[in-house]
Amino acid sequence: MHGEESEYNYLYSLCEVDLLARHRHDMSGKAKVRVSMLLQIGFIQKCSRILAILVCAAYLSGCSFFGGSSQNFAVSSDPMGATVRINGQQVGVTPLQYQVSRRGDLLIEVEKTGYRSQFRQTSRKLSSLGIADVIGGAFLLLPLIGLVAPGAWEQDPAAMGFSLEPAAASSTSTPAP
Repeated sequence: MHGEESEYNYLYSLCEVDLLARHRHDMSGKAKVRVSMLLQIGFIQKCSRILAILVCAAYLSGCSFFGGSSQNFAVSSDPMGATVRINGQQVGVTPLQYQVSRRGDLLIEVEKTGYRSQFRQTSRKLSSLGIADVIGGAFLLLPLIGLVAPGAWEQDPAAMGFSLEPAAASSTSTPAP
């Protein structure tokens, strides 16, 4: 009996479930029950590992879906008090903090009476959540789905500063004869 237990412990320590199954016919009834229990435990452990991997994949898949669809955008100007339009819509005066959509590029216009208007355009880049989706996609393809979500992207740059130049004085002088 003691010899069977040591053989059982040795086989268990090797984690060779297949080997246990092959040697089951050489064992006594008590050892066979233990081997059967070990086979069941091994199966449960394998299933729990697979389940843990699937849960992690589901958790990490598309992290960007949990990100917001808008972000904070800052506009400043020198001199302050200039009117700000984003994609043609007046949104305030500088200095300005404004929530903008992460979808699509933005056209920023800053204007002030007596100064030349200035235009700039943003572009989009991958956000930190988008980068996590790409890294997750390198191991499991499922996270790449998150790249369609607005949280995968962010406006670049997230802040703009404008230095407005005075408008050219219109010369109304008469030409020399």
